[in-house]
Amino acid sequence: MQTNILDKDFDSLINIDEIRESLRQLDEEENRIDAFLDDILKQESILDTSLNSLKAITPQLDTLKVKAAAFTDTVSQTAHLAEMISDKVRQLDKEQTRAKLAIKYVEDVQELKFCISSLNEAMQKKEYDRAALLLQRASKIDSSILKGSLAEFTVVS
Repeated sequence: MQTNILDKDFDSLINIDEIRESLRQLDEEENRIDAFLDDILKQESILDTSLNSLKAITPQLDTLKVKAAAFTDTVSQTAHLAEMISDKVRQLDKEQTRAKLAIKYVEDVQELKFCISSLNEAMQKKEYDRAALLLQRASKIDSSILKGSLAEFTVVS
């Protein structure tokens, strides 16, 4: 195990060869320390260059941060608006479905009214085949129409 030259007691050296060997070791240690410090200084230069580059782009990064925040806000507002529009579209879809059901109901009542009035006419003219077809047509109408209040008021018996 080699001991560190700096830990050596130089006062105890009495032989010229020991002194020369210690000087040589000290010189090697100094060269090693100098090389180590040179490496550190080189790295410091690289780090300084990197820091200066970062300092140079800091204003751009600040601007980018502000723009990113504004963009995020815009996207958030757009998402909220899209959600509101989506809700309105769903409401319109429900209303459209209700309107279609109401139209179908009215059409069925009109069909029933037509069948009954035409049936009365066919019976008066003794057109029994036509009357049978009208009865068959009327029987295909949903029974809820027959029981509904609109049919009750609009269809003459």
